Amino acid sequence: MPVDKVKVQHKFGIISHNHRQNLLDRISVPPSPVGHTKRQLPCEITHEFINSYNNSHPLDRKQLDVLASQLLLRVKRRSGLLSGGVGKHVHIPRSWVELTLLARCQGPFREQVLEVLLASLMVAPPSIDNIPSLFLLSETVVEWIKQLGNPVPETAWTKVQILILHIAELCFWRIYYHSLLHHLQGCDSFLSDLSWHIENMDFVRKAYFKFPDGEMLLRQMEQVKLIISEIFEKKTEIKSSEITAGLMHGLDFFNTIRAGGDSTQNLSSLLTTLSMLGTEGTLPTCLSWKLLTNIACRDFLSLQIIQAAGTGTLPLQEGQGVCHQHVTLWPWNCGVEFVELLLAVAMRGRTSEIQRSAIKSGEMSAVRVDGRPVTGIGLLDLVGMSGKLSPAVQYSLQQALARLHLHVSNDPLRKSAAHLIWSALQGLNRLPSHRVVVGIAQNKSASSEASRAHISPGSKLVFELMFEALSEHFLPATVTTSTTTAPTTAYSTPRKTPRTKRTGSSTTPPKHNPVPVTTSKTSKLSVELDPGASVDIETTLSSQKLFTKPPFEPYNERNNKILQDIVTDQWYKELMNVFRASEKAHQSVAECDEYSVAEKTYAQHFVEDVDLTKSDVCVTMDRLIVNE
Repeated sequence: MPVDKVKVQHKFGIISHNHRQNLLDRISVPPSPVGHTKRQLPCEITHEFINSYNNSHPLDRKQLDVLASQLLLRVKRRSGLLSGGVGKHVHIPRSWVELTLLARCQGPFREQVLEVLLASLMVAPPSIDNIPSLFLLSETVVEWIKQLGNPVPETAWTKVQILILHIAELCFWRIYYHSLLHHLQGCDSFLSDLSWHIENMDFVRKAYFKFPDGEMLLRQMEQVKLIISEIFEKKTEIKSSEITAGLMHGLDFFNTIRAGGDSTQNLSSLLTTLSMLGTEGTLPTCLSWKLLTNIACRDFLSLQIIQAAGTGTLPLQEGQGVCHQHVTLWPWNCGVEFVELLLAVAMRGRTSEIQRSAIKSGEMSAVRVDGRPVTGIGLLDLVGMSGKLSPAVQYSLQQALARLHLHVSNDPLRKSAAHLIWSALQGLNRLPSHRVVVGIAQNKSASSEASRAHISPGSKLVFELMFEALSEHFLPATVTTSTTTAPTTAYSTPRKTPRTKRTGSSTTPPKHNPVPVTTSKTSKLSVELDPGASVDIETTLSSQKLFTKPPFEPYNERNNKILQDIVTDQWYKELMNVFRASEKAHQSVAECDEYSVAEKTYAQHFVEDVDLTKSDVCVTMDRLIVNE
């Protein structure tokens, strides 16, 4: 029987049988289908990572902590903390969402995330593009606050709790800012969701009633809920989201200080704001205090007038404002805001003179009433009045002195001030819950300094950015004033002594044709710039400025205009296509000698039917432009 010999070909070379079998098995495995599995990015924040982080044992979290730190660094860069919240690498909405996810991680890492989130809210520009992520963050923070109030312990708050309160405060201030500029029209789903989350906060108030800062936050949330409810219900007149007259005058004076002008030329606007404090609602009053804080940190004369307003001796306009009374008679929320103003100026004032005056004021020779110097109120001056202050203001004063002592004690050149502050703080230790209040103040200082450490020095913070945007929107270049001829300031020179030229923000009064001082039976407020030279400030109603209201474009009109722009653009494209076809038709007529008579006749009829030129297209487009 014949034998057929088959040549053996070694596909893998001369290898063992077992090795060959393993290779064949590996080759025979079908490839995994493409597109069914999503590849996870190495720096992507997922719910699986958060769950694995929280469920892992604290001793086994070293590798996860390394990955979490890398994720946080990446989000910090996207937040733009070192560039003022601007730049090509910055994406504020995405960074807020990612920080909200990372804040779900438990343990010490959560504290770091909240510090970065607070720093981002402090420095990010209040842009309309951030509204969706801002509402998402606000809803999450409201749920965190509900967890804190279940219940709040009697001891001092932790840094995490304080960071959450500060984050919530900035979130709702940003929402109120957007409501003043009418940015929230059309955000119905966001408004309804946030309003639903703020419901049923009574049990939180029971836990916060001993802490004035927590109570003020709850009031702020309730007022914002009222505003967004009115916007959601589309009421025709939403008075709660309109800018008030006192805030408008404060913005007018803020523009003068920001531009480096003479503050004495516009002090009537500052006095108008002071006379209306406490009469325009909770949110406008608190925002006016924030504005006055920003002004007092920049201008020494403005700080002295604000401190003198605490005594109730300034001849302000007629009204029911709190500055018509002594600070001991103010409502507790205005007293707390006044203490917060003095603390911010003492810590962040631009000059040492401003900081010293905020700590202890005493008699101010520059501000005079009927020619006599008035006495201002500083933090140390409030200590002597502590028996007459309400418990909430006493609580705020203890916190302010404790935080100021921690801030000043780190400066070797301010040891004497630290000693005075410490002595005043020890005089308040007889008040109830002194140790708890001081413990909260220490945690507040630690959380504030930790958040500021992430921000580039010299960056503008959120309230300054808000006030700049509000002043640019509500105070255009043309401002109409009152029809009265009474000037707002009048210069008097009682002595003919030579005066030295002043340096700084205040300019020398005009030497020629001085305006005589107006006489009145009421008290007069004057500011003495140089010995023998004073500026009388008119505080009557005739000195008020009248501001024009900027045009407001409702959301429906804005949305309709956007759609009309899209339609106009589409019409323009179609007309340009017709225009090009007409040009081709003209060209075909010019070259029709080479074609038949039928083709020439067809081209001529096309030109007559579509008789459009470039000017015709432009005229048609002008008619399509909206509102012209």
